[in-house]
Amino acid sequence: MPKRLVLALILASTAPAAAQSQPDTVGLVRRDTVGLVRTVARAREALDDLPALWNLDARDLDWVFASDDGKAWATARRQGRDTLAAISLPGGITIANTAVTLDGRRFAMVVLPLGGDEEARVRLLIHEAMHTKQPEQLPNPGGTEAGDGGDLLDGADGRYWLFLELRALATAMTSADDARRAAARDALLFRARRDSLALPAERARLDALDLAEGNPEYTAWRLAGTSSDSLAGHLRGASGRDVSWVRAVGYDTGPAYGFVLDQLAGGAWRDAQRQGARLPAILATVLGSTPFTSRIDARAAIYGGVALRRTELARAAAREHRNDSLRTRFVAGPVVRLVPGALQVSFDPNGQYPLGADGTVMTNFRWAAADGAELVAPPGALVAANWSYVQVPAGAAALEPGTVAERRVIAGDGWTLTLPAGWRITRVGKRLEVRPPG
Repeated sequence: MPKRLVLALILASTAPAAAQSQPDTVGLVRRDTVGLVRTVARAREALDDLPALWNLDARDLDWVFASDDGKAWATARRQGRDTLAAISLPGGITIANTAVTLDGRRFAMVVLPLGGDEEARVRLLIHEAMHTKQPEQLPNPGGTEAGDGGDLLDGADGRYWLFLELRALATAMTSADDARRAAARDALLFRARRDSLALPAERARLDALDLAEGNPEYTAWRLAGTSSDSLAGHLRGASGRDVSWVRAVGYDTGPAYGFVLDQLAGGAWRDAQRQGARLPAILATVLGSTPFTSRIDARAAIYGGVALRRTELARAAAREHRNDSLRTRFVAGPVVRLVPGALQVSFDPNGQYPLGADGTVMTNFRWAAADGAELVAPPGALVAANWSYVQVPAGAAALEPGTVAERRVIAGDGWTLTLPAGWRITRVGKRLEVRPPG
């Protein structure tokens, strides 16, 4: 997974963004774009196999690369080769790894600078390109943001059964014949147990992530030519990665189930997934048998379950201390609450910390509005469980109730808030509420 992974979520209908192309004589020859053009070429070459994988045309796929300072370049095909043209992004657009519409065309936006090795960078470009095919041509049921019960994969039990599931899938993809099928059945056994711990809405959300993020990630691993051994090693190391699995889970389950299904069923399973079928259900159909639930502890021991349980219980104790600190910082103390009416945000899916009914703290957070209003909070901001507001600790921020007379930039406790003229600030108890004009 890329060193810096940012996801955009848009929770309001917006008009298609428009970008004005600029003369590209400078953007095409800059030294720092040479490596980027090479990565694009390798991603484009890998996408030659997309028709065979999903029966999709890859010729219309293009990327926009953007940095936090607002500079951006778009790919353009010239004489069969990719070049980069400098463009100006419209105001209020969220800089994030996501699909965007510019001048009526769909682009895959990727945040600069790119991290990881060349293979990881190629996977990132393919993953984001697949988002431009959703939901019209590839599955994306939506509903992937955590709500009630969304902290399952931040707790000991949820993580324990997830990591056993991934280890079993890793064993399946590196085994053969009966051993492969036995490990695949174990994965379904562990998945069924973690599903049984989830509230109905949370189970639906996790299934949705298998499709919304898992499908593009499977496609990226497959087209980049990654070996089963390499992916298996990645999965076996999941429990040691310092990420939040609340939203990042699909980036592992998608390719894990996909590779195992490829080995067991060829490409026949993909039609079922394109119709929205659950990955575990597809695998169960391929295997044609149900695991014995009475043997679950014995099967877990095969994959290091005893040591894993100890590790997760110790982490759970530290998690409670962390969550208490987050509640003190983002909920109990004086806060600035932004109530914008519509949320267009980017955040790091590897850095999400659910606080139950209080909402979720999201790191590398950025919100932007079309009028230039913006909240940037790298250490994190708390998004309400119903996504109606965002809040950050007030600290010593210079905010007074009233209507903003002219554009202001306010520096707070780890965050920066930009407010154009007309925005309103009111005090409600210990919090300051910030709302748009009107």
